[in-house]
Amino acid sequence: MANEHYSEFIEETFIDPIRSVLIIDDDYPTFDEILQMRENQNAGSDADSPKAWYKNPERIKGVINSFRTSNRPLLVDIHDGENVTVGKEVEVAAHLHQSDLLVLDYELDKSKERDGTRAIRIVRRLMSNDHFNLVIVHTNEDLNLVFDEFRVGLLSPSSNSLSQQQKEEAQELIEDGEYETEGFSQRMFESVGNEQYYHSRLHPSNFLPVMLRGQGPYAAFADLCEITDWTTEDRRLVLQFALAQVEQELRSKMNPSSSSDLTWSEAPTKWIRSESVFIAFSTKQDNGDLLDEIRKALDNWNPQPSRLFLTKLRAEMDERGVVAQGQALGDKYALAHWYKLLLDSDGSQRRWYIAESVSRHSEQLLSAILPSVEDFATRLIESEVSNSDGDLNVLCKGHFKVDLANDIQRRQAEREHNAFVCSKMREGWHLTTGHIFLMGGNHWLCLSPACDMVPSQLSKQRIETFGERLPFVGVQLQPIDDGKIPKDVQTNRYVFLQIDGSVKGFCFNNPSGDNSAPHWHTLYAEHRGKFFEDTFEFEVLRTEMGIRQLIAKKYEAEVIGQLRYQ
Repeated sequence: MANEHYSEFIEETFIDPIRSVLIIDDDYPTFDEILQMRENQNAGSDADSPKAWYKNPERIKGVINSFRTSNRPLLVDIHDGENVTVGKEVEVAAHLHQSDLLVLDYELDKSKERDGTRAIRIVRRLMSNDHFNLVIVHTNEDLNLVFDEFRVGLLSPSSNSLSQQQKEEAQELIEDGEYETEGFSQRMFESVGNEQYYHSRLHPSNFLPVMLRGQGPYAAFADLCEITDWTTEDRRLVLQFALAQVEQELRSKMNPSSSSDLTWSEAPTKWIRSESVFIAFSTKQDNGDLLDEIRKALDNWNPQPSRLFLTKLRAEMDERGVVAQGQALGDKYALAHWYKLLLDSDGSQRRWYIAESVSRHSEQLLSAILPSVEDFATRLIESEVSNSDGDLNVLCKGHFKVDLANDIQRRQAEREHNAFVCSKMREGWHLTTGHIFLMGGNHWLCLSPACDMVPSQLSKQRIETFGERLPFVGVQLQPIDDGKIPKDVQTNRYVFLQIDGSVKGFCFNNPSGDNSAPHWHTLYAEHRGKFFEDTFEFEVLRTEMGIRQLIAKKYEAEVIGQLRYQ
């Protein structure tokens, strides 16, 4: 739960940028309906509406007015969900990116009592786009039921499946327990249900240790294990088998097409979040301020400061992007010069010029936006420090669930910090300075100057000498102990990369000798160093000793990382 001072910054980044609201609820009147009723009245026919708002408009009016206060004049649109049938909800959702907040009724199909299928399908559609969406599910139904149905309806099946052999081993263990204690298997399966399943999905990295300690929702299961002679591995296997059985029962309701990680609250304040959707839940009986309900849910989520920085950047881009764009386009002579270069080039040279031009335009645009984001970050940090008790580790633990006072976690933080400051995600379409590539089982770094690596700018002499091969200097990186940070880590001898989910460290020369010579070679990249289409793969020639003479041996190579600074 966010502290009061931190809550103000959450509101500034998530609530204040809201400009438009879309309500999908069949209790609400639409403009078409109101105009039709007026037309009927003029014609002398019955103008009554079967909807609840007609007999009791105060609640609906209160909700709409809450979005149209003097200090919050939001644009409100209404869709009554009448024509949102199977398949049609996709068409409705395709336009939702135009709204900053979606207020969604749970029961859009009144012919099916307590059925939220249509609403869940709409949110599934939102999860598939790249626009961040705030959603509040506003319902007359029990919130626990609605929350559970949305959670299972948005959650994808687990990717961790047991092999047939593991399933058979688990079944044998359960049968052995039944043989020793009558009724054992029934009690075991009763001890692992939806509560345990959702806990395991929310805490995939530590639910097994929690079970082994006999804690949390696994206490009953752990107690049953005590009357068996199961090993630690046996207990893990049986729990995973039982959880798979629970998932099988839930699978028909789950989201088969989602690849997004889902998180949710374990507190009375209910929310569900994916990378592109944040969903809060509110009951219609409360007649409360829906924006306040969203605010409470966001506070309970307590997003990290780094997320607030980036969210503020997105908001500023939306709010001030046009003005910033005008400032970025002010140097028309330079812009004309760049554009002439684009027009007067072709092939790979044009591709290089386009990348450079886009990068320069982006830098100019961001330079106009960043000062306000930096001001926001400054205010947030100063507020955090002034409201802390002096223990900054506590602040970090509260936001990131990382205890920097713990030696193991602190070392992991240092490794990830080193990886972040010295390397970045790979980019580009040809080999260039700072690319780190895997070749022949070893990691290499391209050290030739970037100006010598542009495929379209090779000199005539180089082409005559090497043909389509691009010579470059490569240094073989020496791996270091991944569990330790070298004492001389500040000497610029080291590179840290994120590889397969963990941080790997390398040295430019022998890690045990700071004065040792780097292991460097002149290598030759085929096709002028250009990557194969839609990949980071390329071919390299390396001169090696054959049986009697030097030979050129060809290797397959792939760029796996890149230095952040050349």
